[in-house]
Amino acid sequence: MKTPGWILAIVLALGALTAGLWLLPGQRVAAQRQLTPAAADAVQNQHARHLQPTKGSKRYQYKTPAARRFDPSQVFDPTPPPPGPAPNGVREYTLVIEEDVPHEVAPGVTVPAWTFNRTVPGPVLRATEGELVRITLVNKGKVPHTIHFHGIHPANMDGVFELVSPGETFTYEFIAQPYGIMPYHCHSMPTSQHIHNGLYGMMIFDPKEGRPPMRELAMVMSAFDLDRDGEAEFYAWNGRAFQYADNPIALRQGEPVRMYVMNIFEEAMVPHLHGNLFRLYPSGTTMTPTEYTDVKTLSIAERAILEFQYDYPGTYMFQCHVTEHMEQGLMGWFNVLENVETAQSRCD
Repeated sequence: MKTPGWILAIVLALGALTAGLWLLPGQRVAAQRQLTPAAADAVQNQHARHLQPTKGSKRYQYKTPAARRFDPSQVFDPTPPPPGPAPNGVREYTLVIEEDVPHEVAPGVTVPAWTFNRTVPGPVLRATEGELVRITLVNKGKVPHTIHFHGIHPANMDGVFELVSPGETFTYEFIAQPYGIMPYHCHSMPTSQHIHNGLYGMMIFDPKEGRPPMRELAMVMSAFDLDRDGEAEFYAWNGRAFQYADNPIALRQGEPVRMYVMNIFEEAMVPHLHGNLFRLYPSGTTMTPTEYTDVKTLSIAERAILEFQYDYPGTYMFQCHVTEHMEQGLMGWFNVLENVETAQSRCD
């Protein structure tokens, strides 16, 4: 009698399984290694975002830039408006929304951004605690927009209920409180589209008594998901990937620096200084630092003040410590120039 084919298949499968179980551990490992290339290909195909970045890293990884690719005139000036009270106690700003403004998000990559005053991020707004802040929104776009300000203010100034139609204006008024760093952004639906297109910025409210004078930098961490697939192609300080790699920020040896940092993208960002540590003031709402460190994780809309100084001249990287973010644009250089007086004292 001939054995049916299906019975023969089961017997052969059981035999192969039994043979595998009887393999010595070293033999089983060797057999598994034969499957590694195919398994690796499958993982690679399913998780393409984990491949070696194709833009940026080969040019900039661990070396100072050899040439500028960003026009210096297009670099976002990281210097915020100077502190100080308004003469009459009222701080006034006008923010004009325009859509489809050409914005070079990375060298040679231009996108149609939605902007406050034609920049991404929008301009840094600054006031002193207790001042009346008056901000007029002018909508020159094609869809309704609003501005939502973080901080303490009345409900009718929260930028959620009112919609400012194309061609219309709306004026927000509130008292600057508390002191610290506050994001502002469009809150029209779909909010993700309005924010990801570029409608966001930073506000700085200074304490009434002020902070010690220092060199100041305002740095917004963001990202750009150009094809809206849920994975960003570029990450950036102040709206342009690698702009401070092409154009390093000059500091002085021994110069105290206060860096206002904010994360506006929907992933954790991790500011990190090379060759240095900073004193950390979470949200800028305290006058006493809570940590002395060189790295800090900021989730979406979190912000902090970092205070530091460089004791040695040279070129130092500042970056997001999420390596994918760094390799795709969220890095730059501090070019610390030697202090002439320090150099002279060493010679003496």
